[in-house]
Amino acid sequence: MKNPFLIILITTVSFYSQTKVDLRDLTFQVPSEFTQIKKENRELKYDAFYENGKIFIDSSIVEESPLIEYQYFENPGAGAERSQSVLKMLNEITAKDYKCDTLIIDANKNYSLARYNVFGKTIFEAKSLGEKGWINIQLFDNPKNDKSNFQKMLFILGTIKHSGPYGKEYNELMNESGNSSKWAILAFIFFLVVHFLRKLNNKNAA
Repeated sequence: MKNPFLIILITTVSFYSQTKVDLRDLTFQVPSEFTQIKKENRELKYDAFYENGKIFIDSSIVEESPLIEYQYFENPGAGAERSQSVLKMLNEITAKDYKCDTLIIDANKNYSLARYNVFGKTIFEAKSLGEKGWINIQLFDNPKNDKSNFQKMLFILGTIKHSGPYGKEYNELMNESGNSSKWAILAFIFFLVVHFLRKLNNKNAA
């Protein structure tokens, strides 16, 4: 008898067959119904590298829902703050303009998922932190599709692959600094031991 869980898994993967988006420091995938990818790189008020674009179901009906938009911000060297705090701060910035009725933050996986209601449309917004930057991904659609769109956003979040985990570069620098300090302490202790032994030898010789 076939494993029913395996059948469900295969069906889910088939339904969510993927359209891949390659950016500078990461990749992510969206359900295959979204096929038209348009990289825009329009001017943003940000002084570091960025990429942004839109993903449509049909390029002939652009700006119609459902529609996915993304913005990637490069931020090398980040990681001094806990991802929980960073994600909370980033979501608070968006919440200044739109009312958020749902916010999920997974600090272990360095991502968040929020839901907004804007002029009768639902916006699901995912944020994911990586070694060199973070990405925002928004799905715009009618509220009647909230349940399925929530699952689609979880799927998208699960496919994001950063060049490295959030805080990797910062932690490596801290480890190097910590190792340097350890060697300095060991060298100082060695100097004290040698100095003490010399004094002891001189005392015995006298």
